[in-house]
Amino acid sequence: MDRAYPATEELVQHLVESISAKIFNGAYAAGQKLRQETLAEEYDVSRTPVREAFRQLETKGLIVQQPRYGATVVAPTIKDIGANYWLRGELEGMAAELAARWITDADLQQLQATHAECAQAVAALYTEVNAGGAAAPRQAAAPMRHWVVKNQEFHALIFRAAGNPSLERIIKDLHTDYTKNILNMTVLGMYEARMKKNIEHHAAIVEALAARDTAASRAAMRTHIHESGEFVVDWLQKRPEGRKPPR
Repeated sequence: MDRAYPATEELVQHLVESISAKIFNGAYAAGQKLRQETLAEEYDVSRTPVREAFRQLETKGLIVQQPRYGATVVAPTIKDIGANYWLRGELEGMAAELAARWITDADLQQLQATHAECAQAVAALYTEVNAGGAAAPRQAAAPMRHWVVKNQEFHALIFRAAGNPSLERIIKDLHTDYTKNILNMTVLGMYEARMKKNIEHHAAIVEALAARDTAASRAAMRTHIHESGEFVVDWLQKRPEGRKPPR
């Protein structure tokens, strides 16, 4: 049973993220029927937040609902995931271009501090990973989670600095899609050079924003997201067949 959440909006978001994760990792397979009453019992909630979560999941393309039949899982394919990253690259590039025009000195300082924390988390992560031993995965968990949080903060700061709520909302909707679950799954699959490249990308974005260079900011962000997408697609394709999302 899941813990109770005080706010309905927070509860619905929790359900959306939890069900999305289960769809992506195969716990809910493509074609599987999901019943509101079953999930309400599983999460110890009423059917109302489950019904709203289903509505959002359908908007995201993860389920389809039909009258008198219920909800059916539509798992994302590797092609879908690649397309999602391509779209994110274009939209986040646009956000970075706008941010270069409007970012304040205070927001820029916060972005630089967040970038520094990302770099520190990566260094700590690979200190544990490279140490080896049975305890390495457990010891690496904390810096891995820290990097995921700070990476999300880094991008969120840029979305906010862009000063375009409609664009920010669209990008965040893409982030709350299955890409968030992919990020959590692939962090330890990233070899050290790849993670260092990620930090280099962030540094290039910060440098371009600090110079208020709109073209360079857009190009740096597009490169960052598109190369991240290429890595994720390659990582998914190399997984054992039983763990791959359907094509």
